[in-house]
Amino acid sequence: MIKKFISEFSVSPLLFKRLSYFALVGLSLIIISGGAVRLTQSGLGCPTWPDCQGTHLVASYSFHPMIEFANRVITIFLTIAVMIASAAAFFRKPFRKDLAWLAMGLVMGLVAQVILGGFTVLEKLAPPFVMAHFLLSLVVVLNALFLYYRASHEGSRDKPIVTKEVIWLSRLMFAVLIFVLFVGTAVTGSGPHSGSPLAVRLPFPLRDVAELHADGVLFLVGLTLASIFLLHQSNAPEPVMKRARTLLWIMAAQGIIGYTQYFTNLPALLVEFHIAGATSVWIAMIWHNLNLFERTDSQVSNMSTATNNPLLASQRTSTY
Repeated sequence: MIKKFISEFSVSPLLFKRLSYFALVGLSLIIISGGAVRLTQSGLGCPTWPDCQGTHLVASYSFHPMIEFANRVITIFLTIAVMIASAAAFFRKPFRKDLAWLAMGLVMGLVAQVILGGFTVLEKLAPPFVMAHFLLSLVVVLNALFLYYRASHEGSRDKPIVTKEVIWLSRLMFAVLIFVLFVGTAVTGSGPHSGSPLAVRLPFPLRDVAELHADGVLFLVGLTLASIFLLHQSNAPEPVMKRARTLLWIMAAQGIIGYTQYFTNLPALLVEFHIAGATSVWIAMIWHNLNLFERTDSQVSNMSTATNNPLLASQRTSTY
């Protein structure tokens, strides 16, 4: 009976799209909740892993242990939800191999996060482990965003809808953003918000690393302005223009938060907003790059064939 239920159980494309969106939101929230743990100096509130304190799974009733334990509980529930969304890829009708591979990537990313998180605690929040933990979180979000994008389109081929200059400039923007985020983690590793009074700091002057981070941000904003100019000059579709402007505004807000927190001695609340802003810029940048293309049906790739074949000529590009 169970075997029959499994064989007959199916997930519609619309439901799977919604599940993949929920997975994306959940993974983004994990980044923000993890930032809250570090900013309250609760990173070692549970000094052992997977237990919280010695042989006790549940934290003692005190501030730092409860904050860290609450983050672990949130992470567990969100991880279960993400894994449900990943499993749904194998029950989707019609089945798509590309979605199944991306779903498996989510599961592997989460497993890697759990393992790296354990090492981060065992290494007493050493900055390289904290940096790697954050960057890996962004990679998992990248995977989730690809999954949601693919789940939103039935086409099997990518066709550019902007000029090749815009595409290459957008790829350069993405590469610069990776550099900016990496240096941003080094700023965190050199600053006061270590996650615990016991955590060591990177041997870099905070001012120097922060200035390098700010220089990268200014360069990225300049590239984004240049990209918007090229899009305008090439009469790019309005949805593409809108996404580019949205990306610029998110960057501007993130820059304001960054400079404000720096000149106000890094208050924890503003740093938390900065973490949320970094995640937002990351998502907006990936979404901007993905939507420089449209998903098209591979059966309509040859226009001359479609002209000579009434059946093919009646097929249309899938871009919903």
